[in-house]
Amino acid sequence: MRTGTWQRKLVAVAGRILMSEKIIVSFSGGRTSAYMGWWLKHHTEHELKFIYANTGSEHEDTLKFVDLCAKEWGIDIVWVEAAVNPEHGKGTRHKVVTYETASRNGEPFEDVIRKYGISNQAYPHCTRELKLAPMQSYVKKHGWEGQWAIGIRSDEVDRISAAYRENNLIYPLITMHPTTRDDISQWWTANAFDLEVVEPYGNCVWCWKKSFRKLSTIAQQNPQMFEFPARMEAEYGLAGHNIDGNPRTFFRTRMTTQDVLALNHEQWSPSTATQPDMFWDETGGCSESCEVFS
Repeated sequence: MRTGTWQRKLVAVAGRILMSEKIIVSFSGGRTSAYMGWWLKHHTEHELKFIYANTGSEHEDTLKFVDLCAKEWGIDIVWVEAAVNPEHGKGTRHKVVTYETASRNGEPFEDVIRKYGISNQAYPHCTRELKLAPMQSYVKKHGWEGQWAIGIRSDEVDRISAAYRENNLIYPLITMHPTTRDDISQWWTANAFDLEVVEPYGNCVWCWKKSFRKLSTIAQQNPQMFEFPARMEAEYGLAGHNIDGNPRTFFRTRMTTQDVLALNHEQWSPSTATQPDMFWDETGGCSESCEVFS
């Protein structure tokens, strides 16, 4: 995005802050959205509603982190999961779960794949169906009319949604309390607890948005983490709408899970890379968590 474009968008977004008495906090499970939730709790007088959507394929430490934030900060975080209606034309709803009852074996993800097919770069519907749809379903059912607070920082202004007006979005860490990645890191270093997920794992450990360098490292260290995507490719390769009629795979350049498991980690490291930069560069890859409206 050109500088002039995002600056104009930033001015427009700034004019939308705190237009509602109720703020719905999109709690993604990452450090940034969690810090945003903490800051809003301590620096605004607005009614706050916190909501987190579990995909069933989140890192266990992510689930522990969300639960710990709720307990340590005294906030009520509603946990939802996708409730998929297999009937064509019927959208994804929600079901309410807790830290104890949350899916941990990809159940919501498999339901989405069974209906819509495997998600990948050409079919990026996983965040829409697993995060956005169940959150919106819950909000609509309970009449939560308010602005959505999205955890995007001031050094990520290019991630502001083009549809921020239509979706009633605000960005507190850009317009109310400008915050950078370094600010977030320093704050969590001084906090009593932190998200224990480390690079290259992220909240969704095998996310297809990750660089092949990250994926190959994870495959080398914990190949069992790829059991779910391997099974999905074996069972649901032809599920959903396929443009060319070929079985879908998760990873870029049509790589299968088995291809990822066979990658040579050293081939993808920045110092010895023999492949194009796009496959190991961090830019444009998976961040700590997927934001529903970015």
